[in-house]
Amino acid sequence: MSNTNKVQIVRKFHELLNDGKLDDAHEFLAHDLSAHTTAHIDAGASPMSKADVLESHKGIHQELEAKTVITDAKEVDGKVIVVGKSHLKHEISEVPFKAVYEFKGNKIGAVKFETDPNHKVKAFSL
Repeated sequence: MSNTNKVQIVRKFHELLNDGKLDDAHEFLAHDLSAHTTAHIDAGASPMSKADVLESHKGIHQELEAKTVITDAKEVDGKVIVVGKSHLKHEISEVPFKAVYEFKGNKIGAVKFETDPNHKVKAFSL
């Protein structure tokens, strides 16, 4: 099933991030995000709360003008698996990725994100 409610939520989340509507996008994240999940940009990074994730997205959007293009999204066993590319205003202009979105009800509760091992940001989760 490629266009389930959860797939639509993930697509809308990225659409809002792309449009710079970060506060609206973060309404799709579970309120207890920090209680059960962590974000690691590099090894040994501290856990990030929902507020920390929002601040991180603000920095990424402002500094890198990041835009996400989802090339495939499907729901499998209640999780949404996304394949796509992040386009950045940076020395690395495109980063292919695969992400698995876990849900708490109808909110995004966790994301496990992987890129090509040749890229500086190889994997993180939130």
